[in-house]
Amino acid sequence: MRSIVAVTNKLDDVKGAVAELQDRIAAQGGVGENSFGIVYCDGGMAHEDFMRAIKEQMPFEVIGCTCVASFDTDNGASVSSVVLVVMTGDDVKFAGSLTGPLTPQNMRIELETAYRAAESALGEHEKLLFLIPSYKNDVPLDEYVNILNEFSGGVPIFGGLPSSGIASGDVLTFADGRVFIDRAAILLIGGNVRPVLSVQNFLSDVSGQKHIVTSADRNVVRKVGDMTFVDYLRHLGLPVDDSIKQGALNVYVPTPLKVYLSTKDERDKIPIARSIKELNLEDGAGVFFGEISENSAISLVTMKRKDIIDSCKAALREITEKMNASSADGYKYSTLFCISCGGRYVIMGEDKDTEGDILTWQLPRGVSLSGYYAFGEVCPTVVDNGKVLNRAHNHSIVMCAM
Repeated sequence: MRSIVAVTNKLDDVKGAVAELQDRIAAQGGVGENSFGIVYCDGGMAHEDFMRAIKEQMPFEVIGCTCVASFDTDNGASVSSVVLVVMTGDDVKFAGSLTGPLTPQNMRIELETAYRAAESALGEHEKLLFLIPSYKNDVPLDEYVNILNEFSGGVPIFGGLPSSGIASGDVLTFADGRVFIDRAAILLIGGNVRPVLSVQNFLSDVSGQKHIVTSADRNVVRKVGDMTFVDYLRHLGLPVDDSIKQGALNVYVPTPLKVYLSTKDERDKIPIARSIKELNLEDGAGVFFGEISENSAISLVTMKRKDIIDSCKAALREITEKMNASSADGYKYSTLFCISCGGRYVIMGEDKDTEGDILTWQLPRGVSLSGYYAFGEVCPTVVDNGKVLNRAHNHSIVMCAM
């Protein structure tokens, strides 16, 4: 398999954008019969027109999403760009699928239907499941991962929530030449591919003592101990009321929670970061991007610019070592997907290009780069005796090479 990364900045010219992407694909050798594309783009463009044109003009299927910023081989991290990565090869197979409109009640049946359709189309056991979920308040990212992990039998799942710097209505998933606010897209990849993965986040403890979540439902935490979640934040000294008066939750971006989930399986042994999505002052509840179960132990942590830089370097170092080890018998890696948390992008302030610069400067020779900043990341954290532990993350950087 080889990969092609094509980029255009013609956000206000759909016809010109698609033509430029086609030219860049042709300049890199074009595509074979077995090809599939993943596209990431800025929130401020005519997405419906763009995806319709992609469907009409490209000789392969494309899924994707909006994003705060994207990664590509030439530019590192950038905004106001469209990044299309095309995977192509005679020894690899692809099968994409799309759910129907998702609700908390139909998640399981919709994801199973989409997975089974892709599984049937692939015709063999997949090596990787690439997931682009729907950005929904009432469905935590973990639910996608847990359900698909069950159906796929523990195949590595990689992906991330769409993001956008515009408005929540513009946080979109793309598939089949259309755009959606309430559907998820999946891609199964089989054949001669050897995905290797890495996930990193470096967090510093702030509050010290762990507290126990006593009332929660999916991604909504109502009580910590005998306090409401909002009062818990006040107890820790966070300026809850001043922040909400300003109409933003930026104060919480650099201060996520470290969570030891109470799941009674291997997931509760490995702490995970969880970011606050919104607060409800009326009932004191907090809404998160990922699930937090009752009886989970939580503590407040912080992420600094140095943590982001160090974790980016560590993830790239780990994925490079894994690629080198897996290439011992002549297998060649051609593409690196990188998905980083949108919170990391915000924390870097004026240094938002830093992660992209690290990636492009240290990218292994002959390997292309593509990816985006997400509102939640999906990547296995443990591979033990051939079994992967698929998980949803916040404040992390995740990588997948094939």
